Amino acid sequence: MDPKKYAEKILSQLSVKTNCFIGEKVVKAHYLVCIDDDITSAFYAARLYHKIRKVHGFYPHVICVGGVGPLSKFVNKKGESEGRKLQQVCVDLGVHPNRTFVLDKGTNTGLNCLEIYYLREPMPDIKTIFCLTQRLSLRVKQTFEFLDHQYQNQVNTAKLQKMIDSTYYYVPEQSMEEQMQVYNCKGICGGVLFFSEVASIYDRIERYSGKLQKPLDFEVPMEIQLLSAILAKKYPLKINMKCWRSVWQFLYAFLYVSTHRWKIRKETWKAIEREKSRIE
Repeated sequence: MDPKKYAEKILSQLSVKTNCFIGEKVVKAHYLVCIDDDITSAFYAARLYHKIRKVHGFYPHVICVGGVGPLSKFVNKKGESEGRKLQQVCVDLGVHPNRTFVLDKGTNTGLNCLEIYYLREPMPDIKTIFCLTQRLSLRVKQTFEFLDHQYQNQVNTAKLQKMIDSTYYYVPEQSMEEQMQVYNCKGICGGVLFFSEVASIYDRIERYSGKLQKPLDFEVPMEIQLLSAILAKKYPLKINMKCWRSVWQFLYAFLYVSTHRWKIRKETWKAIEREKSRIE
């Protein structure tokens, strides 16, 4: 079993494709969204922030989303939410602080998406680009588009539909090596955190479709279902915390993160510096 090949095939089918370019020209979006405990999302938002300025002559606002997660509370500064961390990375990459919003009260994907909905509610048809990693992209898209079902009394269906119609996605394809880094913790411990998250994509579709996520508008190939099941059996951390393997993987990752914060922060700084040179 080569988990990298399995993950690569799964992500080729179970991730959102970039649609925010007309030819090589980025759409005229006024909002960019970065979300995750992975600062790669902030890298993507900063790239488009500068690109939109060059193409359309104005700087968009960047919405930085994420609360305090089980991993980020050990990696980030004390009390620093994922949204606040993403904002700082964006600022480091040339985004003006006054062009950012931090939404960090959510404790799961649904509540994070609900915060984005509330921010966009006064102008639901303003163009927005979600800047996402491949592994998170499908979950965010399907959750956001199902908010009026998950939060029936809080979301206006007509406004949500306007938001969906004016939402685009920036999801660059990356190699397994590019996705599995120390700075985002996906490359540590033999890739436990990364592979378990990829393995959980199909599991979430099965469990939450029609409940917390919009049902897919395509059928998942049998090969992808089988590969997901095989990967989930070896990396059940994000699926089943009751089995011994997942408990062991959790302890393994926890001990590494708690004792190697200095290394993770050092690699984070290096990654930001590399991204600065890319943007410049």
